[in-house]
Formats: sequence, structure tokens, C-alpha cells
Amino acid sequence: MGRHIVEEEQNGKERADYGTFLLKNLAEVLENDFGSGYSFRQLNFCRQFYLTFPIMNALRSQLNWTQ
Repeated sequence: MGRHIVEEEQNGKERADYGTFLLKNLAEVLENDFGSGYSFRQLNFCRQFYLTFPIMNALRSQLNWTQ
């Protein structure tokens, strides 16, 4: 989800263009289509997670079996 937001919706930029309200509008559409779980806050967490860990293997190597 975070990768889609950054690469497709924001055109690979770290932030959306000023005034687009991208996450707010996307959250409204997704919540209407799929129900709760796609709030602005949740989508923002997904975007931040992808920006922090763009390569999934990088995350796996930092976690151990207890996490």
C-alpha cells in the first residue's frame, strides 16, 4: 500500500504536491469502498513505512524471530 502511494500517486516523490490532499482523498475513497482500516492515519503510516524500508529484505534482516 505504501509503495503504491509513493510510486503511483506521488509520482515517486517523497511528498505529494502542495494542496493535493492526496491521503485525505484516498482515505475517503477507500473507506467508502472497503470499510474501516483505510483512514488517513493508517495510510500515512503505510507511506512512512515504505519510505523508511523501501526494500522489504532490508526489514527482514533487521528483525529476529522474537519480533
